[in-house]
Amino acid sequence: MADGFTTSRPVRGGPAREIFVSAVQFDEQLKSGSRTVLDLAPIAAAIGVRGVEYRDVYWKDKRAELPAVKRQLVQLKLRAAYTTMTPLYHPDPATQQQLRKDIEDARDLGAVVLRINLGQRPGSGPADAKTHYAGRMAVERAAALRVKLTLENNAKAPDHLLSDVRDTLDTFSCRFFGTNIDFANYATTGQDPIAAIRGLARWINFIHAKDARKTAAGWESTYLGNGTLPLKEIVAALDSVGRTTPFCFEFPGEGDPEGGIRKSLAFLAKLDG
Repeated sequence: MADGFTTSRPVRGGPAREIFVSAVQFDEQLKSGSRTVLDLAPIAAAIGVRGVEYRDVYWKDKRAELPAVKRQLVQLKLRAAYTTMTPLYHPDPATQQQLRKDIEDARDLGAVVLRINLGQRPGSGPADAKTHYAGRMAVERAAALRVKLTLENNAKAPDHLLSDVRDTLDTFSCRFFGTNIDFANYATTGQDPIAAIRGLARWINFIHAKDARKTAAGWESTYLGNGTLPLKEIVAALDSVGRTTPFCFEFPGEGDPEGGIRKSLAFLAKLDG
């Protein structure tokens, strides 16, 4: 692999680790136009990681770019994950329809997962029943297309609570519906990330990995080893789940996206011994 890192190898005491990188690390460049989604796979290949997590917000011309990205991934022997900002639960029919389209896009991309947020978990009223039904139809559509959904805990209300994530997974009980553990989001919202990993272990099908540090403005995300989270204990808890799960770096580029990724790879290599 490039840079001397091997990113799909047995981890001491656990399964192989598959490293993905997120488009969010290149947010500044993608928004400014200095890079496009077509630059991400070649960067990932050069660094030596296993895949890329693409996001719906970065397409400029999805009709042309999505199939072009798919061709790149095949040529470079990389995998894709996909993220939509459309939540599972939303009362607007147009938003509900958009989620179903996002599921189709994930299928067309060949994504290993489609990452979603919960939105506002519906209550028990008539209008809430319609919202819940639309969410169920989305999960069933994903299952029919064999698209694995992964429900992330957000960094803020209303969809940040471990209890809501767990209750939703229990409600659907579908093998195509799991959870993305963003352990930093659990920590920065005052929840125990290790307790979350243990409580959700059977559902974990994706991992967002970043460090975090407290600043005067609040919590700030950063690359692994540059914050204050107990990463050795968190990574050990994730490895103890006992199966291969994509481990996706997801933190701001901080002016040097590739540098942050390489530093995170080095940090993991040191942890893995």
